[in-house]
Amino acid sequence: MPPVVLRTTAVAAGGDAVARGDNGRVVFVTGALPDESVAVALTEEKARFARGEVVEVLEASPDRAVPPCPHVERGCGGCTWQHVTPDAQRRLKVDIVREALERLGKVADPVVDAGPVLSDWAHRTTLRMAVRDGRLGFRRRHSHDVVDVDDCLVAHPLLVAVMAEGRFGDATEVTLRCGVRTGERLVVVSPRAEGVTVPAGVTVVGDDELAAGHRAWFHEEVAGRRLRVSARSFFQARPDGADALVDAVRAGLTGAPEGRLVDAYGGVGLFGATVGADRPVTLVEWSASSVADARVNLPDARVLRLDVAKWRPSPAAVVVADPARTGLGKAAASVLAGTGASHLVLVSCDPASLGRDAGLLAGHGFVHDGTELVDLFPHTAHVEAVTRFIR
Repeated sequence: MPPVVLRTTAVAAGGDAVARGDNGRVVFVTGALPDESVAVALTEEKARFARGEVVEVLEASPDRAVPPCPHVERGCGGCTWQHVTPDAQRRLKVDIVREALERLGKVADPVVDAGPVLSDWAHRTTLRMAVRDGRLGFRRRHSHDVVDVDDCLVAHPLLVAVMAEGRFGDATEVTLRCGVRTGERLVVVSPRAEGVTVPAGVTVVGDDELAAGHRAWFHEEVAGRRLRVSARSFFQARPDGADALVDAVRAGLTGAPEGRLVDAYGGVGLFGATVGADRPVTLVEWSASSVADARVNLPDARVLRLDVAKWRPSPAAVVVADPARTGLGKAAASVLAGTGASHLVLVSCDPASLGRDAGLLAGHGFVHDGTELVDLFPHTAHVEAVTRFIR
């Protein structure tokens, strides 16, 4: 089928531009920006929508940029928004979050702030990479094919050295992690770490060893607190971004009453250890490795290994919740409302789940009182949103 010429009008939550075909059907266009004329090769057609990819830009937006990374032209799927200027990325993310709050959360005229400006380059402290012929690479977009790389413009230099010098034998996947402020580096190799060579001082562990009970971790410092992060524990992918999240959450609790803080989906204890430093803390988390870390990082807190949705809530003054991409959902929203807290700060990594959760929390008397974005992942459509709810 020959390409179709479309005029884009907006941007969708996943980062694709939105257009309408001659028949009125919505088309999501990868590689396009709002207000562009583009020739599009359709890759998927459904009754209600279609998807396609740009094959030629006929009329470019002033927000379009030349991707600075040579691996983009080679097909690397890691940074899907390098064709967007940094300023435009921030504006578009505000638009995406505001639209989700209005459409899904029924929030009238939501206040959404773009948040602090973080570095665009050399910031990423966690990289999940594929292996081909012993060398690391990233997957092509929508493919299992591997684009081998020995550098990366968004990776922290501590990890770039491992990418360039490391050899990974018969491994299929490798996760690189580092603590910028401690200098510690950790490499997790799947399925096993046989035949792996890395620079001196880098800890290497195989998935098979972790499954057998071996423990490995690194440390990072955020907002003046040193935190242990185990190999299988989630942690934010840049410490300046973690600092910004802590600042945004702390601001979200301005004016809150004194008393216990519930750190829901608390992970290794980032918010409990910082924002909750002057409060009694109850941390609820399901991941076993994160719970083990939280008990080290918050020795005086009450740390519970539970699914938040199944927790029997105890009274609290404030709640901080940082759920996975799927958001709180109906059950967890009800549980957190059951704490009696007047202030709830929700950290969301998906605009659609934020919108849905805002609607659910409204049903429990919580009113949206502003959202601040923290752009942890420049050059992608991903964004963290810190939202203050009060009842």
